[in-house]
Amino acid sequence: MGRKYYLIDTENVGDRWLSLPKKIRRKDRIITFYTKYHSRRLEKFMVNQVHNPKILWLECTAGTNALDYQLMGVLSYLIAKHPKASFCIFSNDRDYQDTIDFWKSRGIKIRQKGFKIIKRKKAKKKKARTKKNKDKKLLLDTFLSNVTVGQEKLTEEQYVTGIAKSVSVSDLGGWYQSLTALLGQERGRKWYLQIREDASMRAALSKYYSSEEEFRGIHLIALTLNSHDLDTAKAEDAYKIIRAHNRKNQIAIKADFDKKFGKKPSQRYYKVLRPLVQIIKKKRR
Repeated sequence: MGRKYYLIDTENVGDRWLSLPKKIRRKDRIITFYTKYHSRRLEKFMVNQVHNPKILWLECTAGTNALDYQLMGVLSYLIAKHPKASFCIFSNDRDYQDTIDFWKSRGIKIRQKGFKIIKRKKAKKKKARTKKNKDKKLLLDTFLSNVTVGQEKLTEEQYVTGIAKSVSVSDLGGWYQSLTALLGQERGRKWYLQIREDASMRAALSKYYSSEEEFRGIHLIALTLNSHDLDTAKAEDAYKIIRAHNRKNQIAIKADFDKKFGKKPSQRYYKVLRPLVQIIKKKRR
């Protein structure tokens, strides 16, 4: 049996693959794709495993879908060099499926391994669901009424606390995208580095994280619109448009923004919200 290559999308599966090196054969190889915004746990693991011949570490350029494209580029190279080998992509991202189907149709042994996401049980009583929906709507309405057009901008500390309600502190890549979208590259990066290096700060911020997916998305969009002096009342519409499309289909998202907000105004909304698409499309508990 030939060598097997495992390609790890760490932006998607995080640290859930760390037991893999102990399970594979000596001749198999793990290729780990990561960015400079990787977790502290991965960094410690990397230090301990840097000389492990089974693992190749590839630092990728950060950005929307950037790691995905770099992974597929390396995959194509490996297939050209080792067509008799087999390949496994570790990721829950369904956008790899077309690539997998393409190579399968050409006789390449390739598959994808994801990780199960434990779903919360649905409420048994209809009344309980109705109350939950009403509470969620009240929470959104209260927020949107407090962050209005023309309101003086929030402080940087308030924006950071606001992001904490929408982005888990375990998602450092999401924090970087959110901070730079709201505060700009220079200020956003300074805050990001502070949060990344300060465990006590992350612990404090984690207490704000909301369990409501819709609230998280609309809240983050409204914060971003407020920071750019745009109409926060459009946050819910923008959220629905983003959720309705594949995160890589930017053309469709932009087209719906044009229809909803008018072609000229939508250019500003799309420009400031584009960095958030990947964050909003991620499914988390």
